[in-house]
Amino acid sequence: MKPKVWVMLALLIGSADRNCCAQFLKNLVPDHLGVQYAGSIGWVSVGTGYDLFRSRIRTGLHYGYLPKDFGGELHILSASVYCQPLKIKVAKAFTIHPLDIGIKSAYHFGDQFYLNWPERFPRGYYWWKSALRLHLATESSVTRELKNAGSIKAVTGYIELNTNDLYLVSYVLNPTVLAITDIIKIGCGIRIHF
Repeated sequence: MKPKVWVMLALLIGSADRNCCAQFLKNLVPDHLGVQYAGSIGWVSVGTGYDLFRSRIRTGLHYGYLPKDFGGELHILSASVYCQPLKIKVAKAFTIHPLDIGIKSAYHFGDQFYLNWPERFPRGYYWWKSALRLHLATESSVTRELKNAGSIKAVTGYIELNTNDLYLVSYVLNPTVLAITDIIKIGCGIRIHF
């Protein structure tokens, strides 16, 4: 083919694909932004995520920070997936999600955390990875839908309870030493929906 034909073909495909590309880019914009206090992913964390399957599944990605004065300077990256099985419309603009169920992973950055333990530790001595925690979580929330608020559709306030793999195994192996309140962590936050 002549170069002129290639250019014409590229222009044709590019112009036909413009709407498809714009829709793809629009879908990349997150559905919500959030801020969370505590809850195993830092003293404070900020994040974003998507609502999938008619808002029955919610995903999230958070960056959390724990200052040195609160237990050592930590940087944490957390990913979560929540199932929202039940929602109750309590007023024209208010919806309650009484019990969402989720899983989270939290990666702790730093030289003191390991995905693979150094050779100085006997192989298999520690079963967990100090850099990575897997969490079981629940969340209860109230959402206020907003009219005439520009691109903001709603605001959600929530409370989260979670525990992680290490806490759960420690509790099962030591039920007389640990109380259930020792392994449950609480966080609260706000999400802004677009």
